[in-house]
Amino acid sequence: MWRYSNLCLILTLIAALSGGCSSGPAPSTQPAVSNPAAPASNVSMNRDDYPVFPNADAGADPSVSPEQGGKGFKGEGWETNTKFDLIGDPRALKGGLYRNYMLDFPGTLRMYGPESNSALNYMIKGMVYEPLLGMDYNGDLNFMPGLATHWQISPDKLTYRFRIDPNARWSDGEPVTTEDVIATWKFLIDDKLQDLTYSLIFKRFEPPVAESKYIVRVKSKELNWRNFQAFSGVGIFPAHTLKGVDGATYLRDFNFKMPPGSGPYIVQESDIEKGKSVTIRRRKDYWAEKARANAGVYNFDEVRYVVVRDPNLAYEMFKKGELDSYTVNRAKMWVEELNYDQIQRGLIQKKKIFNQSPSARQEIVFNMRREPFNDLRVRKALTLLLNRKLLIEKLMFNQYLPQNSAEPGTPYENPNNPKNEYNPEEAIKLLAEAGWNTRDSQGRLVKNGKPLTFELLYDSKTFDPHLTVFQEDLRKVGIGMNLRLVTPETSFKLLMERRFETAFQAWGSILFPNPEHNLSSRSADELNTNNLSGFKDKRVDDLIKQYNLEFDQQKRTEIMREIDGIVANTYPAINLWFAPFHRVIWWNKFGFPNGYLSRTSDEIGSGEGYGITQLWWIDPARQAKLDQTLKDPSLKLEVGPDEDRYWLEKVKQQAAALPKAAGGTN
Repeated sequence: MWRYSNLCLILTLIAALSGGCSSGPAPSTQPAVSNPAAPASNVSMNRDDYPVFPNADAGADPSVSPEQGGKGFKGEGWETNTKFDLIGDPRALKGGLYRNYMLDFPGTLRMYGPESNSALNYMIKGMVYEPLLGMDYNGDLNFMPGLATHWQISPDKLTYRFRIDPNARWSDGEPVTTEDVIATWKFLIDDKLQDLTYSLIFKRFEPPVAESKYIVRVKSKELNWRNFQAFSGVGIFPAHTLKGVDGATYLRDFNFKMPPGSGPYIVQESDIEKGKSVTIRRRKDYWAEKARANAGVYNFDEVRYVVVRDPNLAYEMFKKGELDSYTVNRAKMWVEELNYDQIQRGLIQKKKIFNQSPSARQEIVFNMRREPFNDLRVRKALTLLLNRKLLIEKLMFNQYLPQNSAEPGTPYENPNNPKNEYNPEEAIKLLAEAGWNTRDSQGRLVKNGKPLTFELLYDSKTFDPHLTVFQEDLRKVGIGMNLRLVTPETSFKLLMERRFETAFQAWGSILFPNPEHNLSSRSADELNTNNLSGFKDKRVDDLIKQYNLEFDQQKRTEIMREIDGIVANTYPAINLWFAPFHRVIWWNKFGFPNGYLSRTSDEIGSGEGYGITQLWWIDPARQAKLDQTLKDPSLKLEVGPDEDRYWLEKVKQQAAALPKAAGGTN
């Protein structure tokens, strides 16, 4: 099976990664936690005690036969997965409020369409809307039941069938059926939705066919290893809400109104305080709450994100107990500022969490559609004028690694990519070759009477020290860089509309890269895609076609390395730095599973796997000890180690246990 080879990828990934503050007041009182006296010793940790399909088919329509997916469906000749381990910790308790912050209020809470491509929206989508199938991110990366209990893939890998769980229900009580899958497909291919990413994917399929209320069939128009994963992994919308709603209507009427979902949480219009906060509430009637996949996950009754436009202000709010956790994005803070009384006494926990979440990358992207960034020599010269070694050493306390790839720290990184050490002499030579070989009375480099100046767009003052160093180094050689600080919402809009010259960007990465969305020539000419630079290359277009047709994981990795090498030598962006970990501090009142996060997730849970909002819970015993210790300065809570490498060690053990002959065979 081609999916097995994905395990080899994630095991390879691990080899690639081988001042004082005053105490604040106590954290704000939390809503009560359900069943606070539930004894943890009575909770089983055996996965087999948690059924994959609890009360199987209890909600089935009696008019649908077993052969058509109704009650009594046997699944003979179909695939499913009942071997996956527990994802969360079954000892978790339900209840309480988890509070975090966002730098700006989102431009929309639409799950699809323009401006929907944000971390908050991705997190909400995963908690409100469910796909046909999930993926065992903590295990072997095989597919898992979701809205569908079973699936089939034809021998030619072009036709897929899914059997919908008859128990699945929307938050308004309506049953989930094959009509919802068909309606979602029609919705996503509508050009008026203005979502090229999903349109490109789902136009690869012929119209899905409802064989019955519970069995749907879809055929791919073209062979692509990603097709099954894409169709089975998209969040499904209800047909009864989409009736009469095309893409344009959705963009107009659903900016901050969300159709019912089938997932464990709901966001109502009353939960949205525009400009201030978004609250996600746990459903009390979630249809799959007792399923193994959901044991110990989705524990908070409420998850609330409030707008705090300054990370420093958010940190002060955290210290006062107004926020529950804080992601530390500044190395100086981590190294020099997190050693005050509340941390020394264990009231606040501090942890650098290592797992296999693909490292976020940071870059200064060039808009190659504009002069002078349409000239490779200019782009390379500006890259050589950024002193990464100095910035990492002096401003980031050697906490980060130089980034030389769009896929840093993964098997997809081309080891022969240029390392781009600081080299002003070579940069000046390249600029002279590009025609910037004279200077005006102010010492600025000039071409055709025009000085070499440009604007850099960025959305957080956190990067001021780094960018001002770069700005000064450019000034020394006669280049002007104007820094333009905007809100994250404004930055996102300007980037999607291509109204920028250069921009500081941080990107999340995915386990299985999709270069078609970021690097294809077609995506370069469309708005609202991730091809910000306007990258075009015929060889890369050809390689993308090969990549899409390749079902062998190792061969796909080789293709991606070649793509990565071409991109690196084209210089569509200045690669900056990355870190293979997540730095988090939190008030010591939470419980969590081993490893704190899923093996492949970030701390937000906006990507592949589960993060804090999905896995953690308020532990009444820890909450009580925290409250007592806050009142009595003589008391102290346990202070754990600063680092956690649970997932790295576990994957090493799994790799050692694999048979020597194991590999990515088809």
